Amino acid sequence: MTDAHGDLVEELRLLMETVLERAEPALRRAASGQDQPEFASCTWCPVCAVVALVRGEHHEVAAKIAEHGTAIVTVLREALAGVPVEPLQPEARSRPEPEPAPPTRGPSRQYVSIPVTVR
Repeated sequence: MTDAHGDLVEELRLLMETVLERAEPALRRAASGQDQPEFASCTWCPVCAVVALVRGEHHEVAAKIAEHGTAIVTVLREALAGVPVEPLQPEARSRPEPEPAPPTRGPSRQYVSIPVTVR
């Protein structure tokens, strides 16, 4: 590898570290949901999850995605460092479960868990 390639690789590594350092706090904040009002509308739609993030509200789908994002960031930090790093997990939430939405007219569009058996 030439000197120019080595410099490029080092610059890309530094850029990635900077991006991860800036993304991690946002992911942790979205995953923890602390000090955020609960999103009062749809609880399963990805569009509503994005709307909740933009508004600064807590949405369960966005929180789960952010939890996984935090784990990915930890793995990438370990890969860049070359040694195990301490994972920065979001703090546990002490948020009460939201009350179920009142029944609406028409077909229900809520997520229903369906057990599947693979033989």
